[in-house]
Amino acid sequence: MSEPRDTFAKLSSPDADAVDHIAADGFDAERVPTLDGDERTRGEALVDLFSLLDSYPVKPLSEDEEQTLIDATMARIRRAEDDRSDRMSLDNQSVMLGRGLRFRIAEALAVAAVLAMATAAIWSFGTTARSGADFARTHRNLGELHAGMSGFQDANDGDRPLTDASRAVGKLFGGRDPQLLDMQRVADQGYCKPTFLRNPRRPSAGHHGFSYATLSHAQTPHLDHAKVILIGDRNPVLTGLLVGKTYEVAMQDSPIHARLIKRPSVLFSDGHTEDLDDAACEGDCIWAIDPSPGPAPIEIFLAH
Repeated sequence: MSEPRDTFAKLSSPDADAVDHIAADGFDAERVPTLDGDERTRGEALVDLFSLLDSYPVKPLSEDEEQTLIDATMARIRRAEDDRSDRMSLDNQSVMLGRGLRFRIAEALAVAAVLAMATAAIWSFGTTARSGADFARTHRNLGELHAGMSGFQDANDGDRPLTDASRAVGKLFGGRDPQLLDMQRVADQGYCKPTFLRNPRRPSAGHHGFSYATLSHAQTPHLDHAKVILIGDRNPVLTGLLVGKTYEVAMQDSPIHARLIKRPSVLFSDGHTEDLDDAACEGDCIWAIDPSPGPAPIEIFLAH
């Protein structure tokens, strides 16, 4: 973009010097002969030019002329104020859109606000729908795991697929050697598809999306009790519990999003699935070993 150019005429440097000398002498024409050479010539020409101002006709203004001058001046002031207000007001500025469409900024902001609310509503609806779909798929997988476990029991004289828990988990039981359901063995032996070990509510866990009933040897005969929870959403605090954190601290430090922790999906021994209101089933926390009595004859604790 080119720089704006000054359209006013300018004096040459010699003329400007002559004006300076004349001004220093109070614009006294009698002082011009004191100038030298070319500067004197320029000074005389300037004095002749300035003398034209002396002959400019000046007469007093009538009252009507004075009022007209005042009105014109006030009109210019009001117009300048209106222009300034227009520049500062968003309502009076327009935005060009495609194909020559023009919107005021206020209108554009209103449209943007409506679009933002619509986007938020669609996002909320999509999140709710996705969450509902995750619950449905989780329940389906839990049901398939129960069917696979029933097939395993039928083929093994009613025995549950149990394995020894890790030593770290055993420490939570006071050094005893607890056992937990081994659904990987059920899948490996073909009683269910390995994909059913996935939990849509724990997408980052792969084939390890669930936690399983973990209990002492003495409690295993009670696994068939209808109130016993066999499988549920992967325990989000187990890692913290194994390093000595309290349940509350381990929950705060859990990397699993809170949305995926709320209302855990579980499978009961009788084959039905539920979404619990929270991590406690009738007072017994499913993700921690606690002394609180629960609906089952054993301590409900899900680990992996």
